[in-house]
Amino acid sequence: MRKHTKWLAAVLAAAMVVTAGCGQSGETASQSQTQATTAESTSAEETTETEESLEESSEAESQEGKETTVFVDDIGREIELELPITRACVANRYNNELIRAVGAGDCVVGVDIYTSQDEVYWPRFGENETFGKDEYDYEKIIELDPQVFVVPKNGVVEESIEKLEPFGIQVVVITGWDNSDVPKQIRLCGQLFGKEEQAEELVQFYQEPVDYINEQLKQVEERKTVYWEYGGDYTTCIPGTSNDGWHNMILMAGGENIFGDASLAGKDIDPEQILEADPDLIVKIYAGEVVGNSGVFTAPPQEEFAAKAETMLERPGWKDLTAVKEGNFYLNTAFMSGGLGKMIGAAYMAKWLYPDLMTDLDPDGIFEKWMEYQGFEPNASHAYHVPAQE
Repeated sequence: MRKHTKWLAAVLAAAMVVTAGCGQSGETASQSQTQATTAESTSAEETTETEESLEESSEAESQEGKETTVFVDDIGREIELELPITRACVANRYNNELIRAVGAGDCVVGVDIYTSQDEVYWPRFGENETFGKDEYDYEKIIELDPQVFVVPKNGVVEESIEKLEPFGIQVVVITGWDNSDVPKQIRLCGQLFGKEEQAEELVQFYQEPVDYINEQLKQVEERKTVYWEYGGDYTTCIPGTSNDGWHNMILMAGGENIFGDASLAGKDIDPEQILEADPDLIVKIYAGEVVGNSGVFTAPPQEEFAAKAETMLERPGWKDLTAVKEGNFYLNTAFMSGGLGKMIGAAYMAKWLYPDLMTDLDPDGIFEKWMEYQGFEPNASHAYHVPAQE
């Protein structure tokens, strides 16, 4: 509005000078014309300055809502960031799930193979948006032009800092798989992308089943034992290792891990130990042929679960195990049990371990609600109950 007013004033001034000069002598008219030209020139300069000022104002307005702040990531690093972030490359599918659950999925412009391998669940990400698996393609990340690169604490943090920060890409550590403090990871996602309110809602959804399980477990005098097996035969979770999160899931469910001794780290599991322990519950992670047994949205058919169970039942001594004979043997996907910091896996396991205590716990309902946060509905069961063997 200010620019238009100055322009009109300049035109009127020029018109008045020219009109006055019509009855003047040639010299006076010439002087008047010179004055008019000068007025137009001055007005043009003012208009240019005004346009530049408006452009600066417009640019300032486009930055409205952002602020430079010190962001403290999962490992305590203090990072100067202009928030909220609108472009991010994100490693680890657990991180991507949390980010999507707080409503910031559209801000992710690049992911790792553990995420993009699931084309149904992550249809936005193809080869052009994928920057690698355990080793990252930093040229691809730079090409995707993110403001930040989000990586879990067990990722290559220092290398990423060295490779990316010279290009103005800040490295932020968030560890969505770590169930030692899931609310912290959720709130970090909310702060990073300006979704604090949505993050608090998600924290409440997470916390309610956890509080219920903890309350019911107060009635347990002796915790039941669990043998948990990962994708490979006789691979399990040991505290203090890369599978530590799965060990914590067993504890959250009120179970006792028969291989919960940290001194076993790096050692092969002796199958005889399973027979000697005779666990109350056996849970096998089965995901089909996917990278790292990480699981995908589309679950294996029940027949495929059953076939895998049959091969396990052929192991020496397994049909004599208490869990097998009493029907406390389950297969499920890492996709389901790993959901929301493995809280969903803990909910299922608590229900399997203590069905009489967990009467108000609905693991299927929790999983379905989690899928709503992701914009999906479960298309098949992600768990299989192996019938009791007589």
